[in-house]
Amino acid sequence: MQVALSCRLTQMQDRMREVSRRLYRLRQAPKLGNDEYAKQFLTAMDWDDQSLVRVFLAAQDMLVSLHEAIEIAISKYDASDEAATQALMTFKDQDW
Repeated sequence: MQVALSCRLTQMQDRMREVSRRLYRLRQAPKLGNDEYAKQFLTAMDWDDQSLVRVFLAAQDMLVSLHEAIEIAISKYDASDEAATQALMTFKDQDW
């Protein structure tokens, strides 16, 4: 399950990287002019923390952080599991 989750996150990150390559288009003024509609379009796409571009970029950053956190959790789980195994081996090796 750990590997599957990490693999799925990697796939999501790869897909978001593909989309982000085209994201620059949403940050440019429409080619038809610089009228009020064009200004509103740009504002809607990339103005504040609630706009499409910024929400997408925040989600992309969140996936990176999530992936790192899961990798850390997996490594700590593995280390804890190894320590528990070693502790149990100590009991097993003792003569009772």
